[in-house]
Amino acid sequence: MSHRPNNEPTALYRLYDDSDVLLYLGISFSPEARWGQHRNEKHWAHQVVRTTVEWYPTRKAALAAEEKAAAAEKPLHDSSWRKTGGGERPMWLDLEGQQKVVDGLAQEIEHGQHWMGRVLMSGAVGKQFGVSRATASNAMRVLRDRGLLEYRHYGRYSVLEGPTKTDFDKQFEVAREQRELRQAYLVWTVAELREAMKDLPEDTLISARLAGRPSVLPGQTAPDK
Repeated sequence: MSHRPNNEPTALYRLYDDSDVLLYLGISFSPEARWGQHRNEKHWAHQVVRTTVEWYPTRKAALAAEEKAAAAEKPLHDSSWRKTGGGERPMWLDLEGQQKVVDGLAQEIEHGQHWMGRVLMSGAVGKQFGVSRATASNAMRVLRDRGLLEYRHYGRYSVLEGPTKTDFDKQFEVAREQRELRQAYLVWTVAELREAMKDLPEDTLISARLAGRPSVLPGQTAPDK
């Protein structure tokens, strides 16, 4: 239940997939924040490619518009439980996505792609496999029951099988720094950077990290050999 004033402007938002099927509609004082919650919680969130927002002067007006729209447009994932006040909140399960995580993560663990004791977070696992955090959590509970993971707290699980951290580092030590750099950054050439920044003001601040350190930095002279 919201604790915000009922006379505050409220948005009716709609979420569509790539075939323009209405997946869900709802109301919120802050639709962007609500969409952020859906990305973590709804098993269908990865299917959303388009959103629309309509603002109403009060929450009451938005509720009336939501009820009318839900009846006429029939979103694939209905939220009518909230308006009726009766019955239990439905639990939407993405069994296909859950199985994808179970199979994929189990294979990674069994092939030594995670060291023993490594902490995996359900949100990151969900992003890796293209499912919601809730679906990833369900899958990780299955792997916990199989003895591959141990629950820690707040969606975090530790890996129970695999190489030690030392052995893992030895196995993947080749170009490790370069691999981490490629995962975290786009690596551009100097020419590409000049082209990308040519229209920026001269005093624009840029945060950068060199993929390879030059032997002589600007303003320095090479040491005598």
